[in-house]
Amino acid sequence: MFPLYAQFLKRAAAYRDAIGQDNVRLPLQTITAVLLAYGWMRWQQMPDLAWGAFSALFVVRATVEGTVGEAAARILGAMIGVALGIALVPLSAVTGLPAPWSIVVGVGAAACLTLRWPSLNYSLVTATILTVTPDADLVAGAVNKTLAIVVGSAAGILAAFAVLPLSARHSMRYNLAASLQLYGELLVEWAAALNEGRERPRPRDKPALERAHWRAIDMARQSRSLPIDFVGRDTQAQRLQDRIEELWLTVPLMERVGGVQVTENVSRRLGPALHAVAQAAQRQIDGLARAIRERGADAPLCCTRQQFAQLDAVVQEAASGGGFNRDERVAVDLIRWSWHEVTRELDALCDTVQPAAQQTPSQAGA
Repeated sequence: MFPLYAQFLKRAAAYRDAIGQDNVRLPLQTITAVLLAYGWMRWQQMPDLAWGAFSALFVVRATVEGTVGEAAARILGAMIGVALGIALVPLSAVTGLPAPWSIVVGVGAAACLTLRWPSLNYSLVTATILTVTPDADLVAGAVNKTLAIVVGSAAGILAAFAVLPLSARHSMRYNLAASLQLYGELLVEWAAALNEGRERPRPRDKPALERAHWRAIDMARQSRSLPIDFVGRDTQAQRLQDRIEELWLTVPLMERVGGVQVTENVSRRLGPALHAVAQAAQRQIDGLARAIRERGADAPLCCTRQQFAQLDAVVQEAASGGGFNRDERVAVDLIRWSWHEVTRELDALCDTVQPAAQQTPSQAGA
């Protein structure tokens, strides 16, 4: 009985994770948004149904914040484009300005606006349509198109909230933690490879690392598109994302240093101490990932710098005793410098997590 129930729960969790993926969520939300816009406009007998359907089709993003931000930008951009079109068409008729020139002015103004605020690029669409093919009743046609865009955008927002909703801030925290843990695994593999005298792994060999990093950046961008928190303020999340971006600058550094030729002498002298640093870094990273993923969790102890001090002592002792030749010393200095940067960034990240992690959950959500 209980094994069957446990198996059922495991399968249910797997199905829940599967339907929560973007390749399932986005099609379902898009279909729902288009159907909502279509149904509402047919029920209200609104004209320009295609405008509403297209708006619903293209405002849906992977998260609630992304969809709301895109919808708001689309509505505002459409209104600006409509205002340009309504102003230019009668102006060209009164002044005798040729139609091509009114198109140039309208599209040019919308393009300049889009260069300054890229999210308002839909102003190009409405300004172009109204100047190229103006309706017989210009104002009524513009109002109908604007209402259709509003309906389609609202349908996209409703679908984002109703169908498998995903918070950008929650997803950003999750992916920041995931990318951080993958980075910790890379550090341990790197140190183990040096200790064993084999080729060090390259970040490009871990595509999951880059995917998690890209996903976290995308979620951060979508969370910034709507500066409203539905479940309380999370001022720490953006600081964490900025801090982890600083840590990510060490990834190409580790890749370059990983290509340095290392002799058996260097591996034997540095390997154990470097492996201890990597183990301490991974423990700290696991604690950081938990504190990032779970707001209010206890922050880890920032202990990596102590292990690095021991590595530094090993390097200084071997170097002062003539343990390295000239080429080996260059390689050792590069390895020491790269790991110094890694531990420095990890401890800085730990300091970022520490204050907020010591707050109570009510304080963190205030």
